[in-house]
Order: sequence, then structure tokens, then C-alpha cells
Amino acid sequence: MNFIRRVLMVLGIAGAAGAILRLKGRSEPSSTRGGWRPMPPLDGESADPSSAKQ
Repeated sequence: MNFIRRVLMVLGIAGAAGAILRLKGRSEPSSTRGGWRPMPPLDGESADPSSAKQ
């Protein structure tokens, strides 16, 4: 019986530590990660695509 209590206690401590580390690791909001970023126009290209070819 003592062995089962020790195993459950260790699993509980490990689970609590994992949850704390997981919550502490979220320093950056997920909406700012990844995604598309605007690129500056290359040399010789205009910023307005409608006037590129007429």
C-alpha cells in the first residue's frame, strides 16, 4: 500500500510541476507568432500593382 501511495504522490508532483512549467512558458501571445509579413517592394517595382503593366 505504501508503494502505491508513493507512486501516486510522485505522479501528482510531476504533473503539477509540468503544468506550472507549461503555464509559465507562455510569455508570448499566440497571435503574434508566425503569419505573413509585408515585404518591401524590390528595386524597379512600383508599390502599386495596378500601374505595373498597362
